[in-house]
Amino acid sequence: MKAMTLHRSSAEIDDRVAGLAQDLAAWVDERTVVVGVLKGCLPFLADLTRRFEVPVEIDFLALSSFAPDSGRVRLTNDLRIDVGGRSVLLVEGVVDTGFRLDYLRRHLVSHGAEEIRTCTLFDRTDRRVLPMEIEYVGFPTEASYLVGYGLDHRGYFRNLSAVIEVDLSELNKGGPEFIEEVCNVGRSGVSN
Repeated sequence: MKAMTLHRSSAEIDDRVAGLAQDLAAWVDERTVVVGVLKGCLPFLADLTRRFEVPVEIDFLALSSFAPDSGRVRLTNDLRIDVGGRSVLLVEGVVDTGFRLDYLRRHLVSHGAEEIRTCTLFDRTDRRVLPMEIEYVGFPTEASYLVGYGLDHRGYFRNLSAVIEVDLSELNKGGPEFIEEVCNVGRSGVSN
C-alpha cells in the first residue's frame, strides 16, 4: 500500500450522504431520535440530518475502549433524550468488529427504544467479529486506516472534507511533511 491515498472525495461523500437521506426518507419521521456516536459521526450526522424533510431530535452517545480490540467498552456520555417507545437512528462513522455497535444497540433497548436502525458511512465487514445487520451503509470498505470527515488519528484530521486511507505506521511516525501531505489531500480531494 502507498503511504496514503484518497479513499473518498468530498463530492463522492456528498452524493452518497444524499442517497442515504433519500433511502431514510420513508422511515424517519417527527418521532425519530437520531443518536450519533461521538466523535467520528459529527460531519456525517450533520450533513445527513440537514437533508431530512422532517424535524428530528438529535442526541449523542460516547464510548471509550478499555483496551484496543478487546471488545470491552465504557459509556462516557449517555442520552439526554428519552427514547422510550420511539424509533432510533444510530449514526456511526465506521463500523468494524461489531462490538461497539452491539453494546450501543443493547444500551438503546435498555432505554426502551422501540426500533433501532443503524446508518454508517463506512462498513468494514472484513473486520466483523459479531454478525451485525446494518440497514444503511454509505460505503463498504476494506481500507486499513481512514482519516478525514470526522475520522481521526489522535484527534487530528476530523476537519478534512475528504477521506484518506493512510498507512498507520507512517502516520504514527508523525513527520510534519507527511501530516501536511495528508491534510493537503484531504482538503483538495486529489491524491498526490
